[in-house]
Amino acid sequence: MAATLISPRRRGRRGYQKMTDINVTPFIDVMLVLLIVFMVTAPLIIAGTPIDLPPEAKATPAVPDDGTIIVRVAADGKITVKSQPVQPALLVSEVARLAAGNMAKPVIVVGDRQATYAQVAAVLGPLSAAGFSGLALGKTFGETPAPTQPAKKS
Repeated sequence: MAATLISPRRRGRRGYQKMTDINVTPFIDVMLVLLIVFMVTAPLIIAGTPIDLPPEAKATPAVPDDGTIIVRVAADGKITVKSQPVQPALLVSEVARLAAGNMAKPVIVVGDRQATYAQVAAVLGPLSAAGFSGLALGKTFGETPAPTQPAKKS
């Protein structure tokens, strides 16, 4: 705490006295500037950016060969491998069985449009940790996606 000396009103033996009050003006100035900065940036952080994916691909879709393993993740979290339902605990062993030990075999993970990122990541994570190096994300074709609405500003 800084103390400054002020001259007394009456002259005498005491000379100068210490001023023990805290000067809060700089503190209030800094707080007001920070308040203004947060008030300006908060709406930008909350609003978010709407993302509208293109409804159709301009390139022709690649047709996977018979050796490609396709893992589908539905919106309700159900996982299918080669059109057969699979429990999440048995996913890695089933894909390893279909790959016949070839960890470089292409494995395409196709997520439903309504599936969350967490559901798709729950499939990609264990497959990547198991050592599969041919992992890829896929998209289903022939579906007409529902148009997305941009985020509404309040």
